[in-house]
Amino acid sequence: MGPAQLRKTLRWGHIVASLLLGTYLYSPLSANPTFAAFILYAVFPLMGLSGVLMWNQAKVARLFSGGG
Repeated sequence: MGPAQLRKTLRWGHIVASLLLGTYLYSPLSANPTFAAFILYAVFPLMGLSGVLMWNQAKVARLFSGGG
């Protein structure tokens, strides 16, 4: 997967995660404990991770390629 495809995949994952987070914040589904746990312990951390990876994509690519 090239850098452009990786960025596109991360961007769409980030958008989907933000839609789920918005659903949690603005709908009555937040009262459902299963949905709340899914958002708080799975979606929110993945959203943060995808944001950091998009922000520092060049540094992460160098780290995994062995370039230091």
